[in-house]
Amino acid sequence: PAPAPAPAGYHAPAPAPGGYPAPAPGGYPAHASGSYPAHAPGGYPAPAPSPGGYAAPGGYQGQPPSGYPGQAPVGYPGQAPGGYSAPTPGGYSAPTPGCYPVPGGYPAPAPAPLTSGSFQGRAPAPVSYPVAAAPPAAVAAANRSPAYAAPACSAPKAAPKVLKKKMLGTVTATSNFDPEVDCKGLKTAMKGWGTDENALIEILGARTTEERQKLKLTYKTMYGKDLESELKSEVSGKLKYAMRLLMMSAPCRDAYCLHEAVKGLGTDEAVLVEIMASRTNREIMCIKQAYAQMFNKHLEDALRSETSARFKKLLVALCQANRAEDAEVDDGKAALDAVTLRKAGEDKWGTDEADFLVLLCMRSLPQLALTFQHYERNSKHRTMEDAIKSEFSGDIQKGLCAIVEVAKNKQAYFAHRLYKSMKGLGTDDETLARIVTSRADVDMVQIKQQFHQKYNQSLGQFIYDDTSGDYRKLLMKLVGGTNTF
Repeated sequence: PAPAPAPAGYHAPAPAPGGYPAPAPGGYPAHASGSYPAHAPGGYPAPAPSPGGYAAPGGYQGQPPSGYPGQAPVGYPGQAPGGYSAPTPGGYSAPTPGCYPVPGGYPAPAPAPLTSGSFQGRAPAPVSYPVAAAPPAAVAAANRSPAYAAPACSAPKAAPKVLKKKMLGTVTATSNFDPEVDCKGLKTAMKGWGTDENALIEILGARTTEERQKLKLTYKTMYGKDLESELKSEVSGKLKYAMRLLMMSAPCRDAYCLHEAVKGLGTDEAVLVEIMASRTNREIMCIKQAYAQMFNKHLEDALRSETSARFKKLLVALCQANRAEDAEVDDGKAALDAVTLRKAGEDKWGTDEADFLVLLCMRSLPQLALTFQHYERNSKHRTMEDAIKSEFSGDIQKGLCAIVEVAKNKQAYFAHRLYKSMKGLGTDDETLARIVTSRADVDMVQIKQQFHQKYNQSLGQFIYDDTSGDYRKLLMKLVGGTNTF
C-alpha cells in the first residue's frame, strides 16, 4: 500500500528501497477505466491551433488537450533566506607576538609598546615569536589530498621528504631552573663597589634566550630595577656589547642589528644579507614587528631607503617572508628550475634577474638545494656560486650567494661567517658576538662541527686565540669551550 500523504508543509517521504516514490498529493489522479481523465484545473493551457489546419499535437483522438497535472515539488528543501553568514569583520586575526622557538625555553611575556631609542633607559620589553597552532589532522589530510581521489590501484606516489636533522645548541635548557635564585646571584655580583664579571658570565652564559627573558621579568619584580640597564652600567667595552645582545629576545636582537646596519652614514650590507637570508618566514615576520615597535618605522621602508637598485629588490623580496617551507621536494620541478636559471643567465646575452629573484626567494631551501644539484651537473660553471658571480656583481651578488650557501647548508654558512670575522689582522667583534649570541642555543653544535670540518680547527680555539679578557670568557662559555663538538 502507498504511504500516507505527508502533512502540509513537509516533503514526501523517501522512497522505499528499490521502488519509485509514491506520488505526493496533487499527483496523477485516479482515472476511470477505459478513458483518460480530464486534467486538473490549473494545468497547462490547451495549445493554440496549428497553422495550416493540422491537428494540434496531443496524442490519441479523444484525449483532452492537457498535460500531466502539476506534481508536488520534491527535492532538496529551499535554503533559509540570507544564504551563508557574512564573514567576521576584519578578516583573519593578527598573529600573536612571539619569539623564535628555542628548545626547552619558557614563553616570553607579551611585549609592551616600545618607542624609538629603546636602549636608553628602559630596555624594550621582550617580544616572543608566535607559535602557529597545528591544524586538525582531518584538515591537514584534506589539504594534502588531490581534488579527486585516485583509484586504490593507482595511488599517486608520494613526493620524497627531506629528513631534517635535529639542531642542537651548546646552551641548553637548565634543569630545575629557578629564576629567583639566579636573580639573587646577579644582584650579589653587581652589589657594592666593583662587579663580579665571572659570576655574571657563569649565570647568563648558561641560560637560554627564553630563560634570560624570564630572568629580566623576575629581577624587575624582585628589585624594581631593569636588569639590562643594571648590566649596562656594570660592564664595559666588548663585553658590554655582547651582554646587550645576549639579554635581548631573538626578534629584538635581529631588529637591533638591522637598525645598526642601516642607521647613519653608510650601510653594512653584510649584516642585512646574513639576517634576511638565514631567517625563516615566522622569524622575519616577528623581526618586522619588533622593528616597528622599537624604532617606529617599518623594516621594509628602512631597507628601501638605505639600499638601491637590484640589491633593494632582493631585500624587499626577502622581507615579504614568502618562501615555501614544506618538507617535500620535487625532483622534476628542480630540474625545470635549473633549466630556467640557465636560460636566465649563462644561456643568454645579459641576465634575467627576475627569474633568479623569484626562484631564490620563493622556493623552499631543500628544493633550492636540489635545484642547484641539477644546475651544477649541466652547467659550465663548477658551482652555483660561480654561476652567480659570472652574472651579477656588487651587493646583489653577495646576497644571492648567501641564499645559495644557506640553502646548501645553513650551519656551514655561519661557520664561514665566523671564520671570516676572525681571520687575518683584527677581529670583526660585532659579527662574532652577533652570531655566537644568536646561535648558541639554536644550532651551535652543528656550526662547530662544520667549522672543524672546513678549517681543521675547533671554533672555541679560534675564538680563544683571537679574543681576550671577560669578553673571551663569555664567548667561550656560550660555544662550550675549545672542544670540537
